[in-house]
Amino acid sequence: MHLQIAEEDKALEPVVIWHNEPDRGYTSVHICTWDRAGLFTKIAGSLTAAGLNILSAQIFTRTDGIILDTFFVNDAKGAALAKKEEKEAFEKILNDALTGNLVDFPALIARQKAPQKIYMSLEGERIPTVIGFDNENSESSTILDVETEDRIGLLYYISRTFAELGLDISLAKILTEKGAAIDTFYISTWDRQKITSAEHREYIEHRLREAIHALD
Repeated sequence: MHLQIAEEDKALEPVVIWHNEPDRGYTSVHICTWDRAGLFTKIAGSLTAAGLNILSAQIFTRTDGIILDTFFVNDAKGAALAKKEEKEAFEKILNDALTGNLVDFPALIARQKAPQKIYMSLEGERIPTVIGFDNENSESSTILDVETEDRIGLLYYISRTFAELGLDISLAKILTEKGAAIDTFYISTWDRQKITSAEHREYIEHRLREAIHALD
C-alpha cells in the first residue's frame, strides 16, 4: 500500500531537463508531465519564484494529456545562464506545487525584486498594454494576444487570471524583447468552447488589465 502511494506521488512529479546555451545567453528548460488544472501557472510561478526571468516559452498539450513545455530563461539579477541553486529551487518549488504541498506563489514572487527596471527606453516611455482577441484563425480556440511592459511575475499573474476565470490554455507563445512582453495564448472555456460573447471578452480583458497593472 505504501509503495502504491509512493508510486502515485512520483507519477505527479514532472520530468525536467536543463540545457545551458551560453552562446545565446540563456538556459532552456524542458518540462514533461501530466496536464492538470493550473499547471502552466504553477510552472511560470515556480520559475519566477526561483529567481529566473522568462524570455520566451512554447507550451504544447498532447491529446493524451501529456504537456511538453519549453521555457527559455536567464538569471533575473543579470547573469546570462541559470545558476545551479536557481535550477534546484525551481524543481523543488514545482514538485511541491504539483504533489499537493501548499506553495504561496505571490509571497515567493514578491521577494524577487528587480534591482532596476527590466528595460527602460532612452526616452523613458512606458510600454502600453494592448490586448486583442481572434476567433478566426483557430478552429477550436480563441487566440488572445497580450503586448505589455515586462514585469516580474507577469506570466504567472496572466495565467492565474485565466485559471480564475475557468479558461484553459492549450497553446502559448511567449516572447520578451527590449522590455516588452509579446505573448499569444490559445484559450477556451472549461467545456472547450471559444470566447464568442463580446461581454465575456470585455470582462477577460478587464481582469487581465487589473492583474497586469497591479504589478506596477
